Amino acid sequence: MDELTNDAKYLLSRMYACYLERRKNGDSKADAIEFNEIDSIREKLMPEWSMEDVEFTCFELHSHNYIQGMALENTLSFIKLSTKAIAGLESTFKDRIDSVLEYGAKIKNVIPFI
Repeated sequence: MDELTNDAKYLLSRMYACYLERRKNGDSKADAIEFNEIDSIREKLMPEWSMEDVEFTCFELHSHNYIQGMALENTLSFIKLSTKAIAGLESTFKDRIDSVLEYGAKIKNVIPFI
């Protein structure tokens, strides 16, 4: 994840924590990776960010294959957490939500505009 900006790392950690919660609650893997649209990511995970910042950061994650989605009319739709992201984060955090949340909080503290 060294190629990602801090805000992309933060968003990815939030998405992964959400994925882990969904799995813990019994959601299938296919359902747990679904994040759908930019506005839903903003509403559920990043309400403190503007829509444009969420979209820009999602494109960054998409360009590094951490999320999948269809680029339609200058936005992403049908957004899913990629297996690359899950595998990398599993080896880093060992599926421990508390570790993911701690990491996210540390990254958030170094982002000047949040």
